[in-house]
Amino acid sequence: MGVGMRKICYSALSLLIALSAVWIYLIKDMDSKSVIPVINGFYGIFIEKDYCNMYKYTDFSKYSQNPDLTNEDKAILAHGLLNNDRHWYGEIKRYDIKSVKWSGIDKRSAKIAVIALDGYGNEKTYYDKVIIEKNEIGWFITEYNSGSPWRTMKMP
Repeated sequence: MGVGMRKICYSALSLLIALSAVWIYLIKDMDSKSVIPVINGFYGIFIEKDYCNMYKYTDFSKYSQNPDLTNEDKAILAHGLLNNDRHWYGEIKRYDIKSVKWSGIDKRSAKIAVIALDGYGNEKTYYDKVIIEKNEIGWFITEYNSGSPWRTMKMP
């Protein structure tokens, strides 16, 4: 391979690395503007047990036999799916988004640390996993896997 060909290969490789870096930056920037607010909204409502507003951040319609759910129906469904886990967490002090990972063009998975008080008043950290997907309306949490003390509670 000649010197000219080697320069072309290095230039192409450098361009590919630069484009990859820009692509990763743009995805992270988009996630911080669209996915992170959904997670924050969800956990704010989850902590306060304000299930009537849960439809704004969740879409659990795949767990329903009715494909045409109203916002009220979505809130009732979320309440039924989340209430037991929320109960077992007890007093939640705070949460921390540990990671958001790309799982596809319109899909992300996130790991959230939930800090709650145990029965003795000590802080314990549990880890939830949520799947966030984009549909024609926006980004919504479509799956919730709890790290609550009652570990057997997982959504179907």
